[in-house]
Amino acid sequence: MSHFIQLHLLTSYPPANLNRDDLGRPKTALMGGAKRLRVSSQSLKRTWRTSALFEEALAGHVGTRTKRLGSEAYKELKEKGLDEKTAAASAEKIAGVFGKLRKVEKGEAKEFEIEQLVHVGLEERQAISALVETLAAEKREPNDDELKLLRHKPAAADVALFGRMLA
Repeated sequence: MSHFIQLHLLTSYPPANLNRDDLGRPKTALMGGAKRLRVSSQSLKRTWRTSALFEEALAGHVGTRTKRLGSEAYKELKEKGLDEKTAAASAEKIAGVFGKLRKVEKGEAKEFEIEQLVHVGLEERQAISALVETLAAEKREPNDDELKLLRHKPAAADVALFGRMLA
């Protein structure tokens, strides 16, 4: 049988509004019969992630957030001389690995944009660049095995620490 120790801590912070709800009011909780300001774990994790100490310790291993992986791949493929149709199909497949593509309205130019922000590590970006180089050299679309490899690269350290759901 396992034993667990559960800690409930009250931490003092300087007078500042660290966390607000959707209406801009400070988040509160009732503790010990008193109404206290509450700081969410998401708020604390964001503070850790954006700190200078974190940046220094994980330099080069921090990911970036983007919706534009597909448009970046498309632009690179076009610059390397791939034809319009193949570049568009390839960019769509590459972006599709990371999330659902945003629907394009009638008359709107196709941007290959992902609906939600995706957190991408340096290794994943390098894998995309290597795939783009291969596709441009061989003038073809990616196959399923190549697309699967894009998500099997090691993730960024901040993703490993905090998950892909980053604030």
